[in-house]
Amino acid sequence: MDLSKLKRKSLLYAGVFLILLFALSLSYFRVLDNYELETLDIRFRLRPQLPTDKNIAIIEIGDDTIDKLGKWPISRRYHATLVDALTKSGVDAIVFDVFFSEESNEEADERLEEAIKRSGKVYLPYVFNIAVKSGTDVPVADRLQEKIINRFKKFAKGTGFINIIPDTDGKFRRVPPLIRYERKLYPHVCFLVAADYFGLKESEMKIKPARYVELGDKLKVPLDSNSTIITNFPGRWKDTFRHYSYIDIIDSYISERFPNLTGRKPIIDLKSLKGSVCFIGVTATATPDAHPSPFDSLYPGVGVHASLFNSFLIHKFIQRASRTINILIVIFLCFITYLISGGARTLLGFLLVFLFILGYAALAVVLFVVWGLWIDIFCPVTTTLFLYLGITFSKYINETQKIEILEKELSIAKKIQESFLPKENPKTPGIDLSAKMLTALQVGGDLYDFTEITDRKLGIMIGDVSGKGVPAALYMAKVVSEFKSYTGEALASQTILKLNERLCREGGSGLFVTLSYLMFNMDTGFLNYSSGGHLPMIVVKEGVPEPHLVDLKDGMPLGLFEGTFSEEKIKFEKGDIFILYTDGVTEAMNPKKEMFGQERLVNLVKNNRSLKSEEMVNLIQDEVRKFEGKQKQHDDITVITVRVV
Repeated sequence: MDLSKLKRKSLLYAGVFLILLFALSLSYFRVLDNYELETLDIRFRLRPQLPTDKNIAIIEIGDDTIDKLGKWPISRRYHATLVDALTKSGVDAIVFDVFFSEESNEEADERLEEAIKRSGKVYLPYVFNIAVKSGTDVPVADRLQEKIINRFKKFAKGTGFINIIPDTDGKFRRVPPLIRYERKLYPHVCFLVAADYFGLKESEMKIKPARYVELGDKLKVPLDSNSTIITNFPGRWKDTFRHYSYIDIIDSYISERFPNLTGRKPIIDLKSLKGSVCFIGVTATATPDAHPSPFDSLYPGVGVHASLFNSFLIHKFIQRASRTINILIVIFLCFITYLISGGARTLLGFLLVFLFILGYAALAVVLFVVWGLWIDIFCPVTTTLFLYLGITFSKYINETQKIEILEKELSIAKKIQESFLPKENPKTPGIDLSAKMLTALQVGGDLYDFTEITDRKLGIMIGDVSGKGVPAALYMAKVVSEFKSYTGEALASQTILKLNERLCREGGSGLFVTLSYLMFNMDTGFLNYSSGGHLPMIVVKEGVPEPHLVDLKDGMPLGLFEGTFSEEKIKFEKGDIFILYTDGVTEAMNPKKEMFGQERLVNLVKNNRSLKSEEMVNLIQDEVRKFEGKQKQHDDITVITVRVV
């Protein structure tokens, strides 16, 4: 193997390996997670809305509540009334997403304390300041950011944190099940509610960091690599869960207890809340507890907790594939892309890679929708695309190098082909002769030759091989070589006959050639003309206004079948012009797909009959190229002009 070629391949493989290694490191360390999270949000929105358990209710402290009760924070007397209303309605749990961390009005605090004590179903929140949230273990807190005052805490059924951990893009998708604080693990409030709901104890909650958290044999929740739960949002905030207004519940409770005092009927049938787990939180405009989510630009924190608890009840969770699995996916996609790109042509390869990537993305969406499995899309797809572009670029470079080599070889072939053509025009007395060939490619299939049979006798041959490019050029060289063997024949038709017999005997290439041969005899003033299927010769007689075409009845293209060839004897005089040409002249096309045609050629010769032979040749070829315009020359253009002087 060529050492330079081996070196290029080694560099290519090394480059591909480094790119793959770089991509795998991006996947493992999740450097591009901001973009991956966008693909997760798209999957959330593509997925049909998840069912929400009928026993979950959201109690919203919304704009209507703030408008009626005054600015935030509202008096704890109202919280006490709400707890009484919900307890009397027969709810299973009352979960506050509202902090009671400071003493306020004594009378209001006493009323809330008594309401919590009477209810026995109230869960209160606190918030940690998380100091460490990376790694596979649970997050670690260094202090309590919002705590619960003791007078409420001692009568609450349970207290738990309500921390939500933002992702790198600022959206809230992850909730820690446990937080370590002062060497002790504290649970999220939803796990306390779930333990009571399922009849379990808090002590039955166990965690396998970065794998799962269990609540007895009732619940097994998958964790991500940071030991957090990916919140399985059921849908848009307004379209999911049962929503109740905080103030409407209080108003309905008062109207139900004191109908004569208020003179109003209850707005809400509080019996509809029986058996519910009620989450109470602030949803008023501009609340600091609203954050971006996959569905909404502002999604209340209470909705995150309700979504988490809903996942417990319907047993549907989001599980992200491990870093190892995602790396294996990248390797697999790259391997398939390599096979496709290496074995298919560019356009087909692009189509197959595009369909392959599209299929993978569709599979990732299906896995998420059906099983809640989150496999990476952005990094694998991006890596695959870059690999495909790299392979395609490498193929382009290789093809360019091959083309350069071929161009050099064709340049040499062109010189070899030109060596078969006459290097200069013969100096036969009484004849002004000019010939010129313009090849469509670097090598062509047109041919011509001059034979000085005697000082006063000249043979002129022109031909056109079927096809183009290298095969036509090789066949052209063969025809020219064989032709020289028979130029001593007395008749032009005999020369063509012998040449045809030779080409037929040595045929097999599938190519053939049309050919015309003229023999000028300056002593007799006659020329002998014979043709093997070639285009008619244009003859311009001195003193005759109109040129005429000379075509022969007998004469098939050479190299196909043996046959006979007719011959015509023509008297020539001083001033006569004879023009031979190939179909690259008459079949040249302009952008409108119109052919130059024989009539246009005859008129061109007629209108410029006074030109010398060389000038006539140049004029014809220039007019053909102008006629073609910006169109690429599609065939060889060869013209021979003979003027008797």
